[in-house]
Amino acid sequence: MHIVKEKRFYINLLTITIPIALQNLISFATSMMDTIMLGRADDTGVFLSASSLANQPFFILSLVCFGLAGASTVLSAQYWGKRDTASIRSIYSIILKVAFVISTLMALAVLIFPQAVMGIYSNNDEIIAAGISYLRIIGFAYILFGLSNTMICCIRSIELVKISVVVNITSFCTNVFLNWVLIFGNLGAPALGIRGAAIATLTARILEFLIVSIYIFCIDKRLNFKPKHLFLFDKIFALDLFQHGLPVFINEVMWSLGVSAQAAILGHIKYSAGDPVAANSIASMVQQLSTVVIFGIANAAGIIIGKSIGSGKIERAKVEAKTLKYLSYVIGVIACGVILLLKNFVINFYTIPPETKALANELMVTIAFITIFVSVSSVTIVGILRGGGDTRFCMFAEIITLWCVATPLALIGSLLRLPVPLVLILMKSDEPLKSLVAVIRINKNKWIKSLARDFNREEV
Repeated sequence: MHIVKEKRFYINLLTITIPIALQNLISFATSMMDTIMLGRADDTGVFLSASSLANQPFFILSLVCFGLAGASTVLSAQYWGKRDTASIRSIYSIILKVAFVISTLMALAVLIFPQAVMGIYSNNDEIIAAGISYLRIIGFAYILFGLSNTMICCIRSIELVKISVVVNITSFCTNVFLNWVLIFGNLGAPALGIRGAAIATLTARILEFLIVSIYIFCIDKRLNFKPKHLFLFDKIFALDLFQHGLPVFINEVMWSLGVSAQAAILGHIKYSAGDPVAANSIASMVQQLSTVVIFGIANAAGIIIGKSIGSGKIERAKVEAKTLKYLSYVIGVIACGVILLLKNFVINFYTIPPETKALANELMVTIAFITIFVSVSSVTIVGILRGGGDTRFCMFAEIITLWCVATPLALIGSLLRLPVPLVLILMKSDEPLKSLVAVIRINKNKWIKSLARDFNREEV
């Protein structure tokens, strides 16, 4: 088994993985505290279901941002291997412009048409009404989040990862404190319920934007990005992003729409004894906790592979890819065990009907074993193959398995009134399929593409 044996490789992997994993963990903790507090504020589960469904557009936006950053990373990680920061600034400038346009359009959509948006995900009038009140506040956070989150994800490609931890810790503390004050009406504030949760999140997003802006424009010296660089536009990089980065963006958008469609499928299931949306929301929280390291390694893998290829170390990249592939197997099994160990502990935090607790328990067992394949697909596709520039293959592998297999099967399962855990298995059937094709692709060594151009631009 030919794998990397030098300690330096693993130290570098951990150096990038740990801050990203901490960011994911803090983001998870923030979402979990939201669901716990909303669950305790309303024992009917309406607030929990409404916030979960109302956050689907925000989930789509977060993945759009991740997709835009991923599109830039395909190129910028390789330019970072050449230490060409001027080219990286031009790439980031283009990506931030696109992020601004998309986040503005999505903000307008949820602010102007909140009822239509909620109607996509639920036909329960009570849940729709609660969701509308949430969207009318949280919609104002979309633009700020779109810019700050895209930039945070972008600068990972040049190994700037610690700032994300600072941003997320600040967001977590702010969000949790204001949730406690505004959801329950503590410290003399009115008890606003789900609207209080939205205000808390909006405030946290404002702080995130301010911290990221100050760091990027005033503190960081590695990229040396200044406000004037926001106006850069280079046709060469625009064309390169279109050719190599667009598949990543399309991939993330289609994946987020697929997950959102699956949430709508669960939201329209009425034959279950427990609430499928609330149960899946709880189960997903545990999965997020167990996969923080997985996604940290996946992001680190893309950076490491891209950097090696950019610096001309092709054979080294192949060995690194094999090492990361085997590592994904191990991490997936560990994540599965974490979910099985934590499921009962987490469920007991929620004051929800017994039927929903029982359903959440069943869904967690299902998700635990699916997470093994999530680990493999994340590290191989998001990490190795994208880092290697094989973006079109990644796009087709993910879109075909999700939209042509998993989502149709889940819809058929719900129409046939199959048990919700079985519907969830069908819904996640894309994970083992795309894991298999990704591993085969890596083993055949057809994924390495050098994308960085051989020039260095003068500082702007």
